[in-house]
Amino acid sequence: MKVLELQSISKEEGWIYYLNRYKATAVLEILAKQLSVPISFSVEISPLGQRTVEIDDLPSTLDYPVVPVKKSLAEFITTMSINGTLP
Repeated sequence: MKVLELQSISKEEGWIYYLNRYKATAVLEILAKQLSVPISFSVEISPLGQRTVEIDDLPSTLDYPVVPVKKSLAEFITTMSINGTLP
């Protein structure tokens, strides 16, 4: 299982400056085939600069265990957040 990219990332407006909510389409490679799934997630930054990624919605039709998918997505999103490539 591998996260290839996030497409169509849109940031939702919010009043809390350290909590950002997003919606996107994740392109995943599962068992040698590509799959696009809609997701929503949030990135919270602590006062010390540590990022916490929470994956809110994953489709229930995903034919793969949810825990590894969420873990891979969280790592990918954390890297994007650190690099500054999230809107």
